[in-house]
Amino acid sequence: MSDHTLPSTSPAVFISGSLSITSLPAPVIARIEAILERRLPVLIGDARGADRTVQRFLCERNIDAVEVYCSGEGPRNNLGQWPTRNIPSSGPKGTGAYHTPKDKAMASYASCGFVIWDGRSRGSLANIHRLAARRCFILIWFGPEERFVTLRSDSDRDSFLEAHPCRNL
Repeated sequence: MSDHTLPSTSPAVFISGSLSITSLPAPVIARIEAILERRLPVLIGDARGADRTVQRFLCERNIDAVEVYCSGEGPRNNLGQWPTRNIPSSGPKGTGAYHTPKDKAMASYASCGFVIWDGRSRGSLANIHRLAARRCFILIWFGPEERFVTLRSDSDRDSFLEAHPCRNL
């Protein structure tokens, strides 16, 4: 565990996604590469699925500006041995409630978000809602339709949130 914090002057991107995501489509890879070209720090969780898949991608490219957020005693996945931020949780271990505080922390520290969503994951949808509540720019890969959804204005965010309500914030 590290006390490392990313520079506050750099906008950080919160990359999250669904547990069902185990490979990255070419358009998603291109967007992550664009994030890396801009040298934006990445905040990412420690779950299987999209978190581990994106971590593998970042690790294979020797990306250093990554911080892994976790609950509990240490990260379940930290493929690049990056600095970690442990967020305390009072939720029952192994439940969504246990991991919610770390997701809330990443959404609060990030300046924008990239969500790789399978269209079903309540956790990914909750992250979209958290980022939208802060009026962040959010790029969503909407897997069921294999397309990007961009939420950059209040109107974009409001329309998306009305169409996709979330009950587990």
